[in-house]
Parts: sequence; structure tokens; C-alpha cells
Amino acid sequence: MSIKIVSVDPAGLARRYDIQPGDRVLRINGHSINDQMDLEYYSSDYQLDVSIEAADGKKRRFTILRDSFLPLGLETDPKPVKRCHNHCVFCFIDQMPPGLRSSLYVKDDDYLYSRDYGNYITLTNLSEAEIKRVLTQHISPLYISVHTSSKDLRQRMMGYKQEFDLLRVLKRLSRAGIAYHTQIVCVPGYNDGEELNRTVKDLLRPSLATLSIGVVPVGLTRFRQGLPDLKPFDRLSATTLLKQLDKLRELDRGDILYAADEFYVLSGKRLPPPQYYQDYPQAENGIGLLSLLRQGFSKRRKAFITELDKHPASYLLLHSRAATQEITRIVTRLSASLDKSQLHNREIRNLFMGPHISVSGLLTAEDICRQHDSQPKQTLILPGSMFNDDGISLDGLSASELARKLARELLIVDPLFDGWHRV
Repeated sequence: MSIKIVSVDPAGLARRYDIQPGDRVLRINGHSINDQMDLEYYSSDYQLDVSIEAADGKKRRFTILRDSFLPLGLETDPKPVKRCHNHCVFCFIDQMPPGLRSSLYVKDDDYLYSRDYGNYITLTNLSEAEIKRVLTQHISPLYISVHTSSKDLRQRMMGYKQEFDLLRVLKRLSRAGIAYHTQIVCVPGYNDGEELNRTVKDLLRPSLATLSIGVVPVGLTRFRQGLPDLKPFDRLSATTLLKQLDKLRELDRGDILYAADEFYVLSGKRLPPPQYYQDYPQAENGIGLLSLLRQGFSKRRKAFITELDKHPASYLLLHSRAATQEITRIVTRLSASLDKSQLHNREIRNLFMGPHISVSGLLTAEDICRQHDSQPKQTLILPGSMFNDDGISLDGLSASELARKLARELLIVDPLFDGWHRV
């Protein structure tokens, strides 16, 4: 195996050894190099015996001495993402319509992306060689989709055919010092109730290196034709689940158990205080985002008031259903302090995905266009989370394209009030 070099930093150490783009790294200190992580891991020694194959097929061997603080400065071809082979009854990707951003249909189950980007993996498609690599290279922490600790129920919910003992693998990882964050997608009638109790208690065992346990509700879109019939959470079931989790949090180490924001929204219960979330280990999983929104607004409130009054206008803040209560409080506080501008808010229902989808990250430009109901020349404030890192909405419109379509100026605000920009 080898990996192709796509660029060489002129200021890096590798440039001194005439390593060129197009060369392939074959081995370092006798170890095969298969991806960027291998390269970084095996090039950390002081002396590196390197085997290179040039673009013309010629091979050469040489020794690099890491006698400076310079990085190697090599960028390699990205490794193809390892895909998920399961068929989960609740898989969100399976219930999305065609025609959205292509990246949304990638079923990622890659342990390297898990460590580096916090992507949740199932562990079911890891070979023995890959498990040994995780242990040897200490790829930690991982983010693991557990759902249930019952071997039979997990196989039924996740649709894999092979025998797989999750707890045995988790114990093996823990013995090697590999820690992990875990998530449970809770599906009423499947892994709730006593099954949830058992799973949480299993993950809290002293022998397991569990860092956090996030419980999130199953997400159900209106595009579930041909898929298993699942029940969503409602006010009563969300309230019941929160009581259950509060009881489980009383167990030893139970404070690493967290409930998704959506359970509090559905139940009408007040959000926990910031101490509940500790260092917010499950924020990327939608757990604690409303708490972080509250804190971010408190820190940036004066700056945001200045931003609005610096550009006097009538502003309409559009938001998802999950954020309605929090955003209404924010708008009330802002309105009382504005001198030159007016501010109102409006909830946007997710007609595109369906009534059970309530988060801003899944709002579409189509629903904004259909429901904004703004006045001419009114500036719309939109959550930045409805656009990806390239500034594209779920249904493929850039923020500038959406502004032209609406014939309105847009103010895009980070979901945690960390910043904003006008379009």
C-alpha cells in the first residue's frame, strides 16, 4: 500500500529531501503508509527511514532526521470514506428525498473521521486489522452509535447480519485506553423504557471508558415510504423520558448522561442550567445547543444591538420550531434596547421535511421563501446553521441566491451568536 502526495509545503522538512507532488510514500520505518493518519503517526519519530516511489516509477530510500521543529509539510490524497453497511430502521439518510446536496447521502461509518471530526460510527464494519490499528495508534476518543446494549435488539434495529457483541468490543477498547462518546437514538417501542435503563447502566460500568452518553429522539421525515412504521416522541413521552434520565443521572457517573434539547422543547420543561452539560461534550449532537445559544447571546447582546442600530431597518428573525421559546425571549430583550431599528420574529415550520423535524439545521430555502411573509425592504435574519460550510442550504441555494430570490437583504447569524454577516 502507499499514499500519493498532492502538495509539499515549501517551508516544510520534506522539501529539503526533494519529495515532490505526485510521489508516493511507500513505507516509513518499515510501516506501510495507507493514509494521512498513518503518515502523521509513523513520521513522529526522530529518525525516519523513508521509501518513496516517484511519479515516473523510480523508487528511492533515504533517511530524514527530525532535527528541527519543522513539520514534514506533506498533504496527501484524501482516503475514501468508509461507508456504513447497516440498514437501521431509523436511518435519517434513508428518509431523505432526492435532489439535495450530494454529501447528505453519504453514509459515513469511518473510524478516522470519528476521531478527527466527531462523526458517530457503529463499529460493525471494522475488520480485526482496523481494530488493532485503533489500539496501536491510540485513535481516541471515538464517537460510537450504541442505541442499545442488547445484542439481539441492536442487530434487529441496525439491520446487520453478522454476529456482533458491542459490549465485548467496548471492553476491549477500554482496556487499551481508547475512550469514547456514545449516542442512543431513542425509538419509542424499540429501545426506550427498560431497554434504555439497561443500556445506560451498561455504558456506566466502571470497566468501560465511556466519556458521555447522549440520548436523542428518532428523527422522522415525511419521506418514509416503504420504511418501518415508527412513532415519534410527543409531549407525554418526552416528559416521561426526561424523568427516566433524571433518575439514571443519580447513578454513579450518571452525570455523563445527557438528554437532547428536543426533549425539553417537546415536554415544555425548562432547560437545565449550564452545569448540567459540563463541558458540552455532545453539543455537535444537538445536546446543549439552546443553552449555548443563551450564553452566546448574553455575551454578544450589546454588539448585536449595535449591529442592528448601525443599519437602521425593520428586521424579521426567522427560526425553527425548536428554538421558538428561546428566540422569543431574545427578541423581547433586544427590542427593548433598540433605538433605530425594529425587530420581530417568526417561526418557520419544516414543511419540506415534515412536522416532526424542528431544528434550524434542517430548514430549507424553499420553506423560507414560502413562509417568510416579510414586508418589502424588511431585512431577514436567518440562522447560519441552515447553510453548510460552503454557504449552501439543504436544498442547494447559496445565501446570496436566496437573498436575490427574496429581494431582501439577509443577516446570517451564527446559531450560537458567535458572529454574523450580511448578504
